[in-house]
Amino acid sequence: MPTDMVNELILRRRSSRAIAADRPVPAEAIESMLEAARWAPSSGNAQPWRFIVVNDAPSLQDARNALKPGNQAWANAAPVLFVACANPADDYEVGGQPLYLFDTGLAVQNLLLQGIHLGLVVHPMAGWDEEGIRNATGLPEPYRVICVIAVGYPGAPGALPEDLQKREAAERSRKTLTEISHFNRWSR
Repeated sequence: MPTDMVNELILRRRSSRAIAADRPVPAEAIESMLEAARWAPSSGNAQPWRFIVVNDAPSLQDARNALKPGNQAWANAAPVLFVACANPADDYEVGGQPLYLFDTGLAVQNLLLQGIHLGLVVHPMAGWDEEGIRNATGLPEPYRVICVIAVGYPGAPGALPEDLQKREAAERSRKTLTEISHFNRWSR
């Protein structure tokens, strides 16, 4: 199937690590991304997601300290970190399934696509310490950190370590449709 039928924002979305440290993200862009997240669908319209926007220097340093070393070192350049979180008690439960996680993921995807629309690098990441993020942001119990997202304008890939430069330059790849889809019954 040709990709010309897929929305261009989806095709442009990439988890880049090259972020310009010296270019702040305007408040209007942050609000626009939050507004996009707000309009995500959710089970029973529960809207369980909450976002903490970390963008002042002391708070950013505290949140960065909660990122795991190594692969997340690139995120230190991001002038904004979004912390997506949710309270499991706000879940709209059907048959014991934890739908708040999926619902928050839908809101994060809206936020990512809006950031791409605005010309930003928007990189959701693993590799953070939940207690560290909780302490850095004042996140109360029983909320859970679902995702941390580095946000900023595109930076110079040459400023990244060599292994990450190669990843930045690599062509994006996806599994084929036959690898990810089945019709009517599992077929392999």
